[in-house]
Amino acid sequence: MKMHPAQAYSMIHQRDVATAFELALSGALDGLILNVADDAPTTICEMASLVGFTLDPSNEPLKNPWWGRVDASRIRSLGFTPKILTVHQAAREGIL
Repeated sequence: MKMHPAQAYSMIHQRDVATAFELALSGALDGLILNVADDAPTTICEMASLVGFTLDPSNEPLKNPWWGRVDASRIRSLGFTPKILTVHQAAREGIL
């Protein structure tokens, strides 16, 4: 896919998407556009490792290290807290 192995993306578990939907259905998010994400962006290399693949490292710099990351602080200030804090937690709990 020609993606840099160190590129990181904000992630969210489907259980936490459901929690965000419940909060939205309560009316607490009416009229707002918000990002929803867990606590730790995950790199392409980490994602590959979690599903049993190994990627070759790269010494090339990231062109835009912030691309793929979102700020979820606004939804957190409105009461959202993810239960699955990272992709690694989901893997440990067998809920990927």
